[in-house]
Amino acid sequence: MISGITKEIGGVTHAFRMTTRAMMAIEQRFDKGLIDLMQGLNDGFRVSELVHLISECADDGRGIDVADAQELIDRLGVAGAGELLGKVSEAAFPEAKGKSKNAKGAARSK
Repeated sequence: MISGITKEIGGVTHAFRMTTRAMMAIEQRFDKGLIDLMQGLNDGFRVSELVHLISECADDGRGIDVADAQELIDRLGVAGAGELLGKVSEAAFPEAKGKSKNAKGAARSK
């Protein structure tokens, strides 16, 4: 099962998960593979992209309306929403986080 996270926002606990449904919807929305899209976010992102990503991962990966996602981001702030998305991604792909750390460590040891 793909792991997710919960976050209290405005006094309500919300569950976020990058389910297979969410990943497919994200790829279809952006016409890109998920890995390429997530790696590209490190270089910068548009707020609309963040809204759509949060929208698809919300409600435990079942997705919510864009307007509801905008409200969540208004409460979190853009930086907070970006941090939330990072945690959701790490929960979905814990092996990628470990590989990233190992790769950096290997580069320093040379």
